[in-house]
Amino acid sequence: MAKILVVDDEALLRSVLKDALEEAGYTVVLAENGHGAITRARADRPDCILMDIMMPDLDGYDACTVIKADPAIAAIPVYLISATQDLRVVDRAEHVGAAGILPKPVPMEELLQTVALALNPA
Repeated sequence: MAKILVVDDEALLRSVLKDALEEAGYTVVLAENGHGAITRARADRPDCILMDIMMPDLDGYDACTVIKADPAIAAIPVYLISATQDLRVVDRAEHVGAAGILPKPVPMEELLQTVALALNPA
């Protein structure tokens, strides 16, 4: 069973994503900020990370940069979640090594398709 790390400073969004992913058969671990994301990624070795960009202290961009710089966890696909689809956001996400961007609020069908593709790349 694949393990997904969901990272967001909003408890409600964490809960909604967790419920949808667990209903689809995934194991879900949670973190509420960028520091927690790095710690959980190192400890739990998830198969995919879904992480909000805008978080206090260490945002999603910086957390992704740290994850991608750590050889032990660099191969984990990271999808950033953003309320804006501004091209600068997309460019910066690519620059830090994110596999892609999901819109916020996250459409559940798109979420599940993205995770399935991340776990089974063509």
